[in-house]
Amino acid sequence: MFKNLFLGNTNIDFYKKRSLLQRILLVEILIFLIVLILTVIGILNLNFSIDFTGGTTYQLSSDYTKSDIDEVLNNNILEVSRYQTYENSNTVLFRAVEGSQSQESELLNYLANKFDVESKDIEFQRVGPTFGQEITTKGIRALVIFLSFIVFLISIRFQFRFSLIALIALIHDLLICITIYLLLNFEITPSTVIALLTILGYSLYDTVILFDKLRDSQRMNKESNLSIKTLNKTFNEILMRSINTSITSAIPIASILFLGNIIGLSGTLTDFALPLFIGILSGTYSSIFVTIPFLSRIINK
Repeated sequence: MFKNLFLGNTNIDFYKKRSLLQRILLVEILIFLIVLILTVIGILNLNFSIDFTGGTTYQLSSDYTKSDIDEVLNNNILEVSRYQTYENSNTVLFRAVEGSQSQESELLNYLANKFDVESKDIEFQRVGPTFGQEITTKGIRALVIFLSFIVFLISIRFQFRFSLIALIALIHDLLICITIYLLLNFEITPSTVIALLTILGYSLYDTVILFDKLRDSQRMNKESNLSIKTLNKTFNEILMRSINTSITSAIPIASILFLGNIIGLSGTLTDFALPLFIGILSGTYSSIFVTIPFLSRIINK
């Protein structure tokens, strides 16, 4: 099985497996609904960074160790949500949630004592939520325009019902990523929002390639409507290509995540890489296994 998969010589009857894939999709929808309910009643919440909620930043230059950073992140004065280091520099930037003036002063003195620097040498700034809100507003606007444009283009190139299937696959990938962020309480930064928009391109790429291949197969077989034979043949041909594309794209992104979480290189790069990694895997899955239950409904038996 795996040898044939690796060689691209699979002969899977995807049409017969449509019922199984429909049940898997229903389970996913149920999970999405449960997560939505838990979010509405306040049990789960999206963990927005200070770029969205507002907060304070403390930047200083001093020699430090990983244990020093961990102690600051676990301090009892004010929640420090994240930190950022700079290559070839001993400068470190801490981002904390908004607190009272006394808490902010106490944290400032704590950092000064911890890293053996003067309080006046620590750059302290208050950050408003304007930037994050602006990114979100523009992101939502871009998302609506993008989805409308995609529905229009796919309807012209293929059929309107194909555009709806592509739209379902896109929404599925976004929901997968958002659900993981909710369940694991990952922090959402402006880079995360940008990565979520990038995910749409990856998801759409595989889906459109699939539709193109289906149309070419129909022309070769002189079919006016999609048949079971064409569906199975096309999906078997495209399966390994989709997996290879996903692996090739995911490996460098996984290496970024490794550097960010194991070695300690954190910041915008890892914020962007994590949702992108999730989206690539989800996009490969949805382009094949989410589209089959819907394509099977338009089969000409």
